[in-house]
Amino acid sequence: MRGQGTPSRGERSRLADVVIFAGLFVAFWGVSQISTDFAAPFDPESAPAAVSTDPAQLPYYAARSLLRMFVALAFSVVFSFVYATIAARVRRAERIMIPILDVLQSVPVLGFLAVTLPLWIALFPGSVLGLESAAVFAIFTSQVWNMTFAFYQSLISQPRDLDEAARAMRLTRWQRFWKLDAPSGAFPLVWNGMMSFGGGWFFLIASEVFTVGQREYALPGIGSFAAAAAHEERIDLLLLAACVMVLLVIGVNVVFWRPLTAWAERFRLGDTDSADPQTSVVYDLLRRSAIPGALAALTRPLREWLDRSMRILGRTGRRRASSFRPVPRWGRVALVVTAIAALAWGLIAALVFVERGVGLLQFPIAIGLGLVTMLRVFVVLALGTIVWVPIGVWIGLSPRVTRFAQPVVQVLASFPANFLFPVFALALMATGVSLNVGGVLLMALGSQWYILFNVIAGAAAIPIDLRESARSLRLGQALTWRTLYGPAVFGSWVTGALTAAGGAWNASIVAEVVSYGHTTLTATGLGAYIAGATAAGDTGRVLVGVAVMSVLVVATNRLLWRRLYRLAETRYSLA
Repeated sequence: MRGQGTPSRGERSRLADVVIFAGLFVAFWGVSQISTDFAAPFDPESAPAAVSTDPAQLPYYAARSLLRMFVALAFSVVFSFVYATIAARVRRAERIMIPILDVLQSVPVLGFLAVTLPLWIALFPGSVLGLESAAVFAIFTSQVWNMTFAFYQSLISQPRDLDEAARAMRLTRWQRFWKLDAPSGAFPLVWNGMMSFGGGWFFLIASEVFTVGQREYALPGIGSFAAAAAHEERIDLLLLAACVMVLLVIGVNVVFWRPLTAWAERFRLGDTDSADPQTSVVYDLLRRSAIPGALAALTRPLREWLDRSMRILGRTGRRRASSFRPVPRWGRVALVVTAIAALAWGLIAALVFVERGVGLLQFPIAIGLGLVTMLRVFVVLALGTIVWVPIGVWIGLSPRVTRFAQPVVQVLASFPANFLFPVFALALMATGVSLNVGGVLLMALGSQWYILFNVIAGAAAIPIDLRESARSLRLGQALTWRTLYGPAVFGSWVTGALTAAGGAWNASIVAEVVSYGHTTLTATGLGAYIAGATAAGDTGRVLVGVAVMSVLVVATNRLLWRRLYRLAETRYSLA
């Protein structure tokens, strides 16, 4: 029954339709205006190395950066859906795909750029679209791994009764994904999407200012504006860019992320409803508007066609009928031998390249520097766990606190702290503190939020009946943490700590080398090694640094994080 003073459904729908239509019109108009610049010509000889620092250009720069962020986010969602689903459902594939994901998330953004930038430029010769594609790809690599790990974790910890129901209903794999897998993973995916979006902001400067050989190129964007302001030693412009970033983050949170979190609450597993759910003005407008329903009706034929076409994927728990005979043993052996031979050839070719360029002695140097950076990473994880796990549980257990804290956390997590790194550099020079110590704080600013966001999502997913049972039994705070809160958020903490470790490794690239004007502070570590090699255009040392970082990260993942993942799946799942 509608409450007194509540406007009628028709009145609310007409107003909502007008607002939603106007918002969509403005968004499409803005995208169309910005996208025309993507076809602009690009001349490597005359292209500028920095953008203008005219404050009047900041709105345009912010719009360009925001469009790149959302394009990268769209690709990240699609990749997460496909990659995580295959890894979680096909055990043989999981043994290969998860280690590959470990390697990929260990490669720094600068490493991806150093390898792929010439390819993007070659694909779009004479057009700025090549640099734009490289920027989007770089932002994609800073977002996607966290989202993929989060969706994978939601699939492997899915309750068994839901899995059995999907099998009993004989859903096709396509139907199972959209009716069970995607909804059950929506809540952690949305929360980690917010965190990944913040990670993209953090690496915006590295994604919009490129180094090719000894030349630098800059794309119009708020990150390149901040880089130019730091080079000109303009603290006022840096603070102005930071203010614009805060407004941009708040706007994206209100218009995009807050409606998504309010919508995703309906997909929490178990009895997690609350009398005080999250609210969103934009979400309420969408619910009252007839436009989403009209769009759904227009796309219904396409969805029905896809549903019929995807039946070839088979049904849940059943193998597709195949007319092909199993590959004989000798064929499998030949395939394995061929793959090993190809990998061996690639490894030998890379080592020969390094030997001819910088010498193999660079490997022990990089390993030593990598161990120093690894120590900083573990310090960041320890501090992040001690500080943010209790706070994350407190926020996640109370929708009222979540509604207040989420925008604040989103702003803090999304704000690219490296915008203010030059200010930190001035503070370090004034106090005499070494960057070897201060670098830990800078790395934490770019990675600790992964722990907080995942723990918030894990705590919010604890069923109400378990919380009420703990209260009725009067377990006490310590015992409740040991028997309920700790085990319930353990899987989310593993996901957050794993991605925070990857974020810290990535952040070391920009946290171990901090510049302001003509002054540069450098810490001892692998991040500084890779950053220096990239700036010098030394491909050999970049290859050595990226290889050592990948090996260290993968070894840690296999020895520590994979075991913790299995523990979360077998002992601490709410299934």
